[in-house]
Amino acid sequence: MKHNGLALNYKSRMATLQGLPLTLTRSEFDLLFDILRSQGEVRSKADLVRAARGDYYDDNAYISEADERAVETHIGNLRRKLREDPQSPRFLQTVRGVGYRLAPKRLG
Repeated sequence: MKHNGLALNYKSRMATLQGLPLTLTRSEFDLLFDILRSQGEVRSKADLVRAARGDYYDDNAYISEADERAVETHIGNLRRKLREDPQSPRFLQTVRGVGYRLAPKRLG
C-alpha cells in the first residue's frame, strides 16, 4: 500500500517514508494499515482499538475509555514518526468526536 510517500507492506511488516525505513511498533503498524486500507472511510476509535488489539477484541467486546485513549496516544506517536504537519496532514486526519481517516492523496 502506498500513500503520499508512505509505503506499507503487510506481509513483511515493513514501512518506509520517502524510501527511508520507518520504525513502528506492532500497534502503530496495525493502526496505520487499517487506516490506509479504509481508503478515506472514517475509522472510529473503537474500530481502531480492535485493529490494534487484533484477536483480543471481537465485535461485541467492551471498549473502554482507556482503550480509546491508547489509540489516541498511538496516533500521536504515528504523527510524530510520520512528521505530520498539523495544519496540512498528509496521512492521518482527525474527525472530531468520531475517529480518524486517511488524508486525501496529493498530486506529485
